[in-house]
Amino acid sequence: MLPTTLASIPEAKEDYPGSSITERTSRLHTFSDLGPADLCNIHKASINSKKGTELGTFLYFTGIDTSNSASIAAQLQGLATLISSKSQYWFGEKKHWKVPELTYCSYNAFSKVDMRVTVHIPGKFESSVVSSDGKLIHDKISNDDLEKLWLETFITSIVRSLLDDEEDSNKVGGLVEVRKINPFNNGQSSKYVLNSFLDGFEKLFYEGPKLGCGIEIPQPTLINNYLVDGFLKCVQFTQSYEKALEILTRLEKTEPSVITLIAQVLLLNDQEIEAVKLMNQGITRNKRDADLLILQTQFCIDKKRYDLALELAKQAVKSSPSDFKTWSTLVKVYTKLGDFENALLTLNSCPMNSHKEKYVLRRVVNLRGGNEDLHLPFPVDVTLDEVSNLQSIEVAQEQKTLDPQLSNLPAANLKSTFAKAYELLTDIVAKTGWEALLKYRAKVFVMEEEYRKDRNNSTISNGHARKNSTNSTLNGETTTATTTATSNPEISAANSETDASSTVAVKSPKKEIVEGDETEGDDTYEEEFKKKRLCERWLDNLFMLLYEDLRAYTMWQAESVHFQAQQMEYKKTTLEWEILGSIAYRLNHFKEGSVAFGNALSGRFSAKSQREMLKYYQMERTKILSKNSTSNSSQQYTHNYSKIVNQLNERILESVIKLLVWNHRWYNDFSPTLINALSDLVAKEGLIKIQSLVQAVYSNHISPTPSNPDHQSNHGITDMMEDLYLFLKAYEINGSDN
Repeated sequence: MLPTTLASIPEAKEDYPGSSITERTSRLHTFSDLGPADLCNIHKASINSKKGTELGTFLYFTGIDTSNSASIAAQLQGLATLISSKSQYWFGEKKHWKVPELTYCSYNAFSKVDMRVTVHIPGKFESSVVSSDGKLIHDKISNDDLEKLWLETFITSIVRSLLDDEEDSNKVGGLVEVRKINPFNNGQSSKYVLNSFLDGFEKLFYEGPKLGCGIEIPQPTLINNYLVDGFLKCVQFTQSYEKALEILTRLEKTEPSVITLIAQVLLLNDQEIEAVKLMNQGITRNKRDADLLILQTQFCIDKKRYDLALELAKQAVKSSPSDFKTWSTLVKVYTKLGDFENALLTLNSCPMNSHKEKYVLRRVVNLRGGNEDLHLPFPVDVTLDEVSNLQSIEVAQEQKTLDPQLSNLPAANLKSTFAKAYELLTDIVAKTGWEALLKYRAKVFVMEEEYRKDRNNSTISNGHARKNSTNSTLNGETTTATTTATSNPEISAANSETDASSTVAVKSPKKEIVEGDETEGDDTYEEEFKKKRLCERWLDNLFMLLYEDLRAYTMWQAESVHFQAQQMEYKKTTLEWEILGSIAYRLNHFKEGSVAFGNALSGRFSAKSQREMLKYYQMERTKILSKNSTSNSSQQYTHNYSKIVNQLNERILESVIKLLVWNHRWYNDFSPTLINALSDLVAKEGLIKIQSLVQAVYSNHISPTPSNPDHQSNHGITDMMEDLYLFLKAYEINGSDN
């Protein structure tokens, strides 16, 4: 692994030495699910100050080996030696510190306690256990119980590092004083840490629900929880499929539902035939296994057998009607089949979880002085000019001059299941278009004018209608999906003017009633009205958000065409291009989105834009590979195909390297997403070819020349990549041996 240097340690100043631990202790009772990142408190004393200045600092860690107090103490002693070894620039002054004491806190999400280790230098170290109410309980714990607590702490910390959301890293106001380390790339102990985690998963499997679960599941189960999510993610990027199958096979003997996880691992390992056989056995054994039904449905969708997927998805909803995941899968199938009326009705019945958000690392200790409390050194061991020289003042200036029409699009801020539901709605509009979507909406949902007319002739009250609006008929069986439509402020605030109507927020098509005899028209109208549902308010507001996105997208496209016709340059800032790209991606216009993100990157580097371009390149390569496998290859086609694939592979590699450099600049040396992307390249191209490409483009100290002024100078990239090559070889990743 890359060595830790002073420049890779971000710190935040405390109000007084130890105040970060005091604040963390006061908030222990608020920690939920996996809890926050580990906290490291550092007591510093100035060596070259006559006054003997003392202060306290802290930072967060993920990926440290927390399997026992001794391993943590060793990490702390190494950190103290590093800080004491040489002077550092501290807020503009050169300072030389000694470190008399450090404390490390790691939250155990199974037992809801904080495990702490304090190192006194020189001298001993001591450990303690703090309960959620802030009390020391270490003296009351037996050795066996203490061993169990450390196992739980280790598993919790590994899962935290695996599930940390990379997309939200380094956002404005986000957590930056955090050092992220790859727990599975630690020299000779790498395999030991991996095996310890996999064995620990087996031991703690039945306690997995204590860690919480993702947003699509209302309550964690043995099969759906963060422990299982972390296990699958670890197995995928270390390709530890055999070991995983051994563990799961043992667990299945006492817990039959584990068959779903076995099938998932088989699919991850491209063992499709075995996975299909196993899924069939599982459904034969239990026809109401919703998790297995969802897995089967997704498999059929991937194989474009939507007819088979439909019956499976319906059965999944019947088996688990309170899960958003089952309903959303059924929406996807209806959309694939082109049955947009049922897709909308099913979407309207989705149970929403407004109280849940996806897991991200959050700041526990407030920065009372804001950014002035942060010491964020610049790691110089790995640099690439384009990435490393990005100035925050440049980004801040773009924020100030941002086009107001782009700055407040509410769809960008959707969270929880509302964001997932919006994706389902945009899938539908991508196939129908806006005008057709409005017609489908008017056909299945009660329009405002219809509702007002019916109130004068019907005994249905507004409250009764709203209650019944979530009932969805499925194969003659009525299932009620509970919703929390009006409790979500981000949705209901989208457009307060539309609160009085279910669907009239955007111009709605007029209802089509047969002209002629008034009685006949009324009868037809009444019959049609009875078949309709009331649109849930949260879905109604999603239509409004969709309209705003479509309006911004259409305006952008029209302006672009106009400027092209006038042979004028269409100028936007990087931030504005980035927002336009995000809008296009939300609306499934990926090609147009890639153009916007490409334009953004031509102005300056942007981690978000680069991540989105990486996704686009991977998406395009998957399409081409899929098309090639089903086409008759002529010599000309084969040549063009190989050329395009090679270009995409080079762009994927370039994106991965730039993002790795960016991550390293922000003290993050662990990204499962980027490791998977690199592993995928190595599997397709072989490690030797990837090494040669990196060496050719990124060998150290290549500087711009008169013949190639755009060439970026760099340093340490080949060393950084060598570190990853060793990781791939250690875990025998596909392609790493050639």
